[in-house]
Amino acid sequence: MQRLGLVEWDRPLLLFLLLMAWTRDPNFGAEAVVFRDLPKTVELEDNAESNSLVTTISVNCTTSYDVPHTSLKSVNPVSSFFNFLNTLSTGNYELRLSPSAALDARVVNLYALTFTANCGGRTQDAQLFVQVNEAKRLVCNKGYTDIGRPPIQVSEDVRPGETIFTTVLTRRGTGRLTFTIEDSSLPFVITSEGILQAPATGFTREQAGKTFSLKIAVTDDASRSCKVPLFIQVIPVHHNKVSFTKSSVARSIRENVPPLSNITQVHASGDNVLYQIISPSTNSFTIDPVSGIIKTTYYLDLKRNPSLASTQLEVKAYDMFNHADHATIIVNITVKQENLEGPLCSPAVFVTEIPENISVGRTILSLSCYDPESMNSSLKYNIVDQNPPYSFKMNGPNLQVNGSLDYDSESMETLNFQYQATILVIDEGSPAQTTTVPVLVTVRRVNEFYPKCSKLVFSVPENTEYGYSIGNVNGTDQDYPFNNIEYSIMDADAGVFYISTYTGQLHVLLPLDYENQKVYHLPVILKDLENEAAPGTQKTTTCNVTIYVQDVNDRPPVCKEPFLQFSIYSTQARNIKVTDINCEDEERGTKLAYNIVRGNVNGRFRMVGQTLFPNTFSYRPDGIYDPLVFVLLVEVTDSDSSPRFSTTVTVVVNVIPWATTVPTTTTTSTTVPKKPIVLHRTVTYWAPDPWFVVVLTLTGILFFSALGLLFWQFCRRKSPGEISQPLLQNKNKEAGENYKVTEEARKQKREDITDLQSLEQQFDGRAQDPISGQYYLFDSSTGARRWRALENRRRGSSRRRRREFGEVTVTWTLGATVAMTAECPPSRRRHLVVDSNCREQVREVLKPAWGDPAAAPPRPGRGKFTLAVGA
Repeated sequence: MQRLGLVEWDRPLLLFLLLMAWTRDPNFGAEAVVFRDLPKTVELEDNAESNSLVTTISVNCTTSYDVPHTSLKSVNPVSSFFNFLNTLSTGNYELRLSPSAALDARVVNLYALTFTANCGGRTQDAQLFVQVNEAKRLVCNKGYTDIGRPPIQVSEDVRPGETIFTTVLTRRGTGRLTFTIEDSSLPFVITSEGILQAPATGFTREQAGKTFSLKIAVTDDASRSCKVPLFIQVIPVHHNKVSFTKSSVARSIRENVPPLSNITQVHASGDNVLYQIISPSTNSFTIDPVSGIIKTTYYLDLKRNPSLASTQLEVKAYDMFNHADHATIIVNITVKQENLEGPLCSPAVFVTEIPENISVGRTILSLSCYDPESMNSSLKYNIVDQNPPYSFKMNGPNLQVNGSLDYDSESMETLNFQYQATILVIDEGSPAQTTTVPVLVTVRRVNEFYPKCSKLVFSVPENTEYGYSIGNVNGTDQDYPFNNIEYSIMDADAGVFYISTYTGQLHVLLPLDYENQKVYHLPVILKDLENEAAPGTQKTTTCNVTIYVQDVNDRPPVCKEPFLQFSIYSTQARNIKVTDINCEDEERGTKLAYNIVRGNVNGRFRMVGQTLFPNTFSYRPDGIYDPLVFVLLVEVTDSDSSPRFSTTVTVVVNVIPWATTVPTTTTTSTTVPKKPIVLHRTVTYWAPDPWFVVVLTLTGILFFSALGLLFWQFCRRKSPGEISQPLLQNKNKEAGENYKVTEEARKQKREDITDLQSLEQQFDGRAQDPISGQYYLFDSSTGARRWRALENRRRGSSRRRRREFGEVTVTWTLGATVAMTAECPPSRRRHLVVDSNCREQVREVLKPAWGDPAAAPPRPGRGKFTLAVGA
């Protein structure tokens, strides 16, 4: 027993030592994470392009072969210029700039990136410093050409050499800078410092109200250059003087127009302006002094007055209150001969077919036209009624392509892929005559574009079933017919996934497992179909589709020891643990919850995380007496949300009651301390469940009831030697003996009814036997008696079934005469009704007089042997 006590003392000591080690180092026994090349500093220039490689990182676990889980934890200062880590191989990662990266050393020249790695529950952080250096480049600002932004406005009367715009550079490049204006014909001046100035002579009135578009070109010593586009609007200044905006105008009219026909109208700025023709002195034209409208005075006939073919009028505008304030304008009036016949063209109708990728500006028709009335007359060529519009243009007599002739559109399908236009040829006659040339151009399709993928990233839960639709790659092809694409997968992962050939719908074929593979990369081949008249010109594109497998909680936690057994003293402190329940979940990032669901009598234990702690026990004989053995069922749940999986761990805790007493003494004595001896007594008892007691009680009641009923049935049976009083007496004195007989005739119902009718004809009375209670028939004249079997059978089958306890009456009759009535004891054999010895005796008695009763069938004159069953 002492040896057993020592063993029980060593176990708490071991737990105490383990607790002390864990207190000093909470990560005692955990794995370590090692960043091989961090921390370090990487240098980049701020002109680095997006998706550029920043550096590679290597991480491993020191004490196991687990794969470290590494991720980018934070970026300081906060920025989205860096992508998440891309896995190269196990423990090796690369860091790249994001597509939106725009590094600027003048804004931020140092980024601190913090990475975190996890190995078996142990987390380690490391930093990477990215030094951004300023690249030597030349960058101009955007200028003032943004949509919706007003141009630079300059007043017309600005002083010569006034500063209009100062060039500001985002990056100054290297060396000396040179500033120039690309269009040297513009009146502006730019200095060597990039200052744009007003013209040296100022703006003219013709320049007032105009908007100038210019570009300032900046070049450094390294021949790097950039341009600053500008719009400069000259705001006109109002002058209190009469003036014309134009110095001359020209108009043409045909001859023989009606008098007072309007030719043109001149307009001068100013107040109170009047108009007059000052030269030449003519009666053919007149002007309205208020409106400035020039009109004809009579019919103009070139045959009578050929000089009217060309007339130059000088019109004066003046202030009616100040004639000194005036201005003049030249009006050239040309009178044209009346024209009656239009031009002739070849070809008269133009029909052709061209490919849709024909270059813009290419001539597809050179039209040959002439004016039959004037061979030297120049012709004008215009294109009208274009459908679609602006598809073609005229360069003299040449029909040229003005824009891309797109075959690939639904609107062109409605037009049957044909472009229509009309060339209008106008001569110089008066009135001008025209000729139209219809143009019909059919566009031939060309396979110009490669197919494209609109969606490259998909996510799918790992618990998806066969045939689950992940999504559609949604390939697009700008060639008509649109999106006519054939899809296929070229990779080993094609067995896991399936893509519909003509719809691009991705489906799952095999089960997915997030723990085995988290990402699938599928090279999907897109090939366009029927986009070129010539065969074999299909274009293909390979899209790298990435499928991320989403983790789904589909496995319960696994505990290393599903059954634990410990012994503790009842005085163990509440802060000293009993044990740790070591469980883990293969699903990453799952937090396990531990709860005692059964066996925690009086709440004497509690769970803190995965650690089991005791509470205060009570072993008072006069109070609460806790159990000595606690069988705790601990449920371990892997998630707080659905779906949840759980497992159970059984913890058996043997509690050893411990009581410390201090003896009271009045004498001083020296006692030798002794080690306490702990005695264990095991009390075995059986405590059935309440339901078992109830079932056992009911079973006992039923058993004894059946036993009593059986005993009662056995006691009420009659003794075999008990003989009833004779019912019928034999009328034949020669027989001399009476026999008891009980036998039941087993006949069918129809025979019973026939017998009953025959008996009623033979007997004229009925009576009840006082002993058996059965009915019988009797003949008052002869004294013969007969059991009424049918009525007796109706009185109850229970009496008739017990034939071994009754008697059999044997009656030998001949016609209506009773030859003999005898009573025989019942047979002890089940298949016989009457005792065989008695039956033979009756036969021997009747045999001399009536013959053998066993002979069958009875002949006339022979008797009938009848058996009647008694009680």
